[in-house]
Amino acid sequence: MSVKMSQIIEAIEKLAPIDIAEDWDNVGLLLGRREADISRVLIGLDALDAVVDEAIAIGAQAIITHHPAIFRPIDRITDETPLGRRLLRLAESGICLYAAHTNLDATIGGVNDMLFEIFGLLNKEFICESRPGVFAGRAGNLPAPMALASFAVIVKEHLNLDTATYCGDGDAVVRKVGIIGGGSANPAFFAGVAAAGCDTFVTSDIKLSAAQAALDMNLNLIDATHYGSEVIFAERLIKYLVPQFEGIDFAASKVNGQPFRTV
Repeated sequence: MSVKMSQIIEAIEKLAPIDIAEDWDNVGLLLGRREADISRVLIGLDALDAVVDEAIAIGAQAIITHHPAIFRPIDRITDETPLGRRLLRLAESGICLYAAHTNLDATIGGVNDMLFEIFGLLNKEFICESRPGVFAGRAGNLPAPMALASFAVIVKEHLNLDTATYCGDGDAVVRKVGIIGGGSANPAFFAGVAAAGCDTFVTSDIKLSAAQAALDMNLNLIDATHYGSEVIFAERLIKYLVPQFEGIDFAASKVNGQPFRTV
């Protein structure tokens, strides 16, 4: 049994419309034919070489990623670059490549709502409006106040991280939390999170200067890592797609794409 790639695209874009993606993003079908016959789909954070290997090994006709493999215009596709080799292998293997990125982050039911649910927050608010009606983040209250260090442990455990780095006094009381998955540790978001009355912001890719700026605003930070805060999307996207496509095999990538290790 198979369906057309266009049918899968339609279902994804019903959940995460293309037009709510950020202007700088590159989402949608990046490689392949919309009318390709699809019976098996691999879903992962990035189209790494190991993920391409995995797709070929399981006989997938499509890969759905969160991060677009192509961010900027490219003027040639050859085997002389890592990206070129990756795209050639996908094309030669007849594998479509689709990305749902900032549209899936911001949409209702998307990555930030997934994080909100995972952390057990209450009283959801939509924060950090990037343009009318599109909100980059979520905010909510903990069921009961707790120390920052204790909440960092919860973030670590719920996202299956090796560690969770936090910025702020470990004994500081956390009551209201802002969330934006991925690399969102910048002062513009800090201002929006603080304006929503949050005392703590869960994000990733925190630079020293950004941490200092947040602490100057009395805003605690927890770095959930870029990978850890977004890889959760795969299993949950599968749960959304499976009921709509009976007989189609959707599999979450087993490749650990976290490039950082701790000792």
